[in-house]
Amino acid sequence: MKTLINYKRKLMLLLIVVIVIASICFIWLNKMPYDGEAQVSYLKGSFVIDYNNLSAVVGDADYVFVGEVVSEDGTEYRDYVTVETETGGSKVVGDPYTKYTIIVTENIKGNLITEEAFPIMKYGGVSEDGRACYLFEGDELPVVGGTYIFFAYAQEDGSLLISGPVSNVPMENDEGVARMNNDAITYEEVVNAYQNQIDSGRKRAVSTYEEK
Repeated sequence: MKTLINYKRKLMLLLIVVIVIASICFIWLNKMPYDGEAQVSYLKGSFVIDYNNLSAVVGDADYVFVGEVVSEDGTEYRDYVTVETETGGSKVVGDPYTKYTIIVTENIKGNLITEEAFPIMKYGGVSEDGRACYLFEGDELPVVGGTYIFFAYAQEDGSLLISGPVSNVPMENDEGVARMNNDAITYEEVVNAYQNQIDSGRKRAVSTYEEK
């Protein structure tokens, strides 16, 4: 009888050890850095403006300017939520905000400083596990050394955020041709959209990087 009890105890102990080891391995594998290429995953959103209307896009933004990307400065994660994994477990994930340093070469709307670089944040980027790159459809991450037309929003703390399907439009040549939602636009069209902007009526803030 004692032999049977001891056997059951050993079996139970072994089972517990196996479960603990399996749990540790599962956690370790999920925390391992992913060294593959991040797959683009498009964000869904409901917007108060028509992003196909350039006058509406310019009117909604606080600042519209031409600028060059000086550096990419990492990714910050906010607004954490718990989501279910493919294996039936759960994990905590945050929304990526990619940090950049840019320098303004020309203001179209607003009056930001042009003689020194400053930081800007973009909603979207690579997930913490490196497996996905979250972007709105038609959007792209700025590239260091690239020149873009930026559509920026001042935050309550004075920082600048670029967010939405049209937040940074790459300038493709010296003639000022850019590309918005796969359609070519010109610098002059953006200026004209500013002159005929459609104000969305939202609450505004002022950037710390306004020219004094």
